[in-house]
Amino acid sequence: MACDSGIEKNIISNCTNQPIGGLEATAYIMNRLEFDPTFDVTNPSKITAFTPVGSAVAFTIKGVKKNMNAGHDLVSADDMADRFSHYFNFKGFEVDAASIENLDAVNDVVVVVEYKNKPSDGDGIFVAYGVGSGLYKTADTKRANDANGTRNIELASMDQQPENYSQYNVLDTDYATTKAMLEALLTNP
Repeated sequence: MACDSGIEKNIISNCTNQPIGGLEATAYIMNRLEFDPTFDVTNPSKITAFTPVGSAVAFTIKGVKKNMNAGHDLVSADDMADRFSHYFNFKGFEVDAASIENLDAVNDVVVVVEYKNKPSDGDGIFVAYGVGSGLYKTADTKRANDANGTRNIELASMDQQPENYSQYNVLDTDYATTKAMLEALLTNP
């Protein structure tokens, strides 16, 4: 990330490129220290691959409708370059003992989401959060008489551990190749 400020290209926000909001119902989640990202040499906010360390595998979070959310917040300081706190939120429906222990242990993870907005070149469809410093639970609540008794879990960058970019676009050539790369992370070769 360059510390010098300034704009480098035109900003075009018009009817031609107006996005749609929302995430697809499946996200990919991995333990941060078990995967090495490969960054594009031209655009360091772009990841072209994730390489598992040893026999590590990624997992999925399956949701419904709008029960996952992702994004970022600016972290601005007078004496530091601008950085970003990453955010991911999901609902936990499972109540068996193994699932409870799994959800209780979620920390220091990277989450890759698929946006419903689909640019034709594939750049910006898959976005990773927590790549540099990981995402950690910042809220984990469940109330029997609220939201059908579901568990609401929020993950975010830890205080004093912001990310260099607002998001990391994940793109290996095109949409189909990127999707296949992410799906391959779910199994041990």
